[in-house]
Amino acid sequence: MIRKYKYIAILLLAFMEISCDNANDLLDQYIKNGPIVYAGKIKEMDIQSGYHRIRVNLYPEADVNRSHCILWWNVSSGVKDSVKVEYVEANYDEDLDCYYTIISVPSIEGNLLIESQNVDTFGNRSLINNKGAFIYGPKYTSTLVNSPVSFSANKTTAIFTNRIGAVDNLVSYEQTNGQFTQEVLVKGNLSLVNPKIGGLIRSKTRYVIKENDIDTLVTSTYLETVIP
Repeated sequence: MIRKYKYIAILLLAFMEISCDNANDLLDQYIKNGPIVYAGKIKEMDIQSGYHRIRVNLYPEADVNRSHCILWWNVSSGVKDSVKVEYVEANYDEDLDCYYTIISVPSIEGNLLIESQNVDTFGNRSLINNKGAFIYGPKYTSTLVNSPVSFSANKTTAIFTNRIGAVDNLVSYEQTNGQFTQEVLVKGNLSLVNPKIGGLIRSKTRYVIKENDIDTLVTSTYLETVIP
């Protein structure tokens, strides 16, 4: 019986030695190059929506060794795209006190997750930050509605009803010579010169959905209103 316990004790000691060796090997993988050093991460990331594009404003943590930032996103399932933003004067916005870049995404419309990671001059990377974005496209503009048109009592002024988010209207109208005027931007009222009775006013309404959007959106089709 004593011999049996002796063998068990020897096996346990051998197992413990192997376990310690494995643990040491695992630890050596992480400490052989010294402790892990992280670059300062992005403190805040603000994203402005546009038509098939976005503007990303970056507010990085203070880091004297910072070099650049990598931004990436999913183009489609399993496919990613990315852009490198250098921390240089050309990419700095003094008014907003941030670094920025404009990303064109012609094949994307709707919600998109943008991920960011800083890299310093030594190649150290920061922890990853992310933020959601929204990208406008033709599906969205097809839901926008043109501002309705009414007329003054003497029929010489076209009145465009203001809609929430609308900034102005692209307008042309038919004159007595049968020709349409050049298209102009109108907000509110438009005085008609030699309008053709029974002719048409063609208009498209332009929108800025959010105050910080980088693009103005235009309705996809014209509204045609008969001049009384």
